Amino acid sequence: MKKLKPREKLKVIKGGVEYEFEPAEEGGYVVSVPLYPSCVSQGETFEEALANIEDALAGCLAAARDLNLPVPQELEPLLEAVKP
Repeated sequence: MKKLKPREKLKVIKGGVEYEFEPAEEGGYVVSVPLYPSCVSQGETFEEALANIEDALAGCLAAARDLNLPVPQELEPLLEAVKP
């Protein structure tokens, strides 16, 4: 995988969810979910950042469900995989 330049974003789609990766100033990556902008995570490697954001998204969706907050329609199928 090529090394990203500062402020350069890499978009990755996995399981129908789009993630945006940016290099962190201190190294590693910051990753977010454009459909759920409050869901952000990071990791020292691309793989770690991806695993962390998937875990963070599951937590965000579980909290949204528990609090009866809206979830983007495109992310609703992921709610089935999140245990109540």
